[in-house]
Amino acid sequence: MSATSSYATMGSSKVRTNSNFPVANFLHRLRRNAAQIAIRQSIVATAALSISAQRSTVRFLVWLASSIPMLRRRVRENMILALGDEVPAQAERRYFQHAGWSLSGALATFHHGLTGTPIPGEVKFDETIRLLDEAVAEGRGVILTAPHWSGHELLAASVNLRHKNKHPMVMLVRQAPTPERAARKQKWYNALGAEIVLRPNGSSAIKDAVTYLKFLKHGKVLAITPDLLADAEHGVEVSIFGRRARLHGGAFALAILARAPMIRASVQWQGDSTAMLAFERAGVADTGDHDAIMRAAAQDWCRWFEGRLRANPENWLFWLDRRWGRFLHATPRTSTTE
Repeated sequence: MSATSSYATMGSSKVRTNSNFPVANFLHRLRRNAAQIAIRQSIVATAALSISAQRSTVRFLVWLASSIPMLRRRVRENMILALGDEVPAQAERRYFQHAGWSLSGALATFHHGLTGTPIPGEVKFDETIRLLDEAVAEGRGVILTAPHWSGHELLAASVNLRHKNKHPMVMLVRQAPTPERAARKQKWYNALGAEIVLRPNGSSAIKDAVTYLKFLKHGKVLAITPDLLADAEHGVEVSIFGRRARLHGGAFALAILARAPMIRASVQWQGDSTAMLAFERAGVADTGDHDAIMRAAAQDWCRWFEGRLRANPENWLFWLDRRWGRFLHATPRTSTTE
């Protein structure tokens, strides 16, 4: 999927100290550098530990983070801004529990590979997995979409284990800005057992589309996370969280161009700390107008996403995402919803 695990994207970048550089950007880069240093040190420090020790250590650290009132308030505030006042009690606590599973599983996977960890046994599939199997069997490739659920790449890699021999999954990945981060990103996806395609910075949208369509033509599953905000001049306009926004529309454009089935994946956490994945096939109405079809498909995906999120708001990793946080605080609600 398009976002990579934090364990795979660590690295360092130089901080500009020139007095004309905006303070907000300076602080952002400073925080990013600090986070990358912490990630690098955690990987080195835990390399010799057992899988159970690695996971328990990370879960403990996430639990410590969850005890910080400011973080808990930020998560709940963003939930309420997006979904309204009916956010279930303790949703923010469950958010950190799922984040602990995600980060601890990512660290263990980074060191030992997915199949060397308990993760595949902790990811279950309900009876709707047949919808994905049937879509794959059609031979036109599949667009598998999901938002950034906690542990989304671990979940996707577990799905890939079912199909990798005949119809492997391909994850779209942004190119890392430094050789160090690129090497760690490659190690992460090797550990997941996933095939990736890099999208270089500044690459051509047409060239990218041709590459992705080739994967679909060969019957592969292309995994994409559409819940990424786009700039004003890009993406497709939708209504989400009662606000107008623009999301990257590549998943929907590719499904239309390739006439490939689009499958949506959602997660329901079980009492035994396992993740149950469910699947749904999206219908795409062919009106003959490409742009109108894409807008309708993107809006339908947003409706589906919001419905799943209202039932289990704790499942979305992006409640602490800075860009989504700024969007929720700065963008007024519209008078109508779609």
